Amino acid sequence: MAYMDIWIYNSRPRIKVFLCYFLIFITIFIFSDVMIYLYTKSMYKPMEKYEVNVETLEVKVSVAEASNVNGNVIGTIKNNTQKNIIDEYLKFEFYTPRNVNIGTKYLKINELKAGEEKKYEMGFRYDNVTSVKISMAQVDEIKNATPEELEIEPPFGPAGLLQLLILGRLFI
Repeated sequence: MAYMDIWIYNSRPRIKVFLCYFLIFITIFIFSDVMIYLYTKSMYKPMEKYEVNVETLEVKVSVAEASNVNGNVIGTIKNNTQKNIIDEYLKFEFYTPRNVNIGTKYLKINELKAGEEKKYEMGFRYDNVTSVKISMAQVDEIKNATPEELEIEPPFGPAGLLQLLILGRLFI
């Protein structure tokens, strides 16, 4: 019997053990991912009220939710006018339960042709938000806005990007 025959024979249990450990790792990874997703979804509560004060556009809110420290507003914008809308801003004002304005964010509408509809998502990081007021922003408000008010936060941060890269690398 040659050396290679013994090495191949002895490696079979090692491969089985390696595969078992790999399956256990994948199972724990998927379980923890699902549990983290369910936990974070349970933290978000729908906003009590939202108000849309826009005449030129049809702004719909499909999801308005907030947790203790952040939240998001998701919906659609439709241009009901006969002219194209270019470089306009929507203004989102966020309020606490005592109706105190704790922050403002601006969403830029790059180009919206007549009759066109687009989806939007506005993420925010304000504490204890219960309502939002949406209106069109004036030019002087945009000029006086801070970079944080104009910046749109991504739906997921660096941790989400890292997870996406790891999962993408596993399947490539």
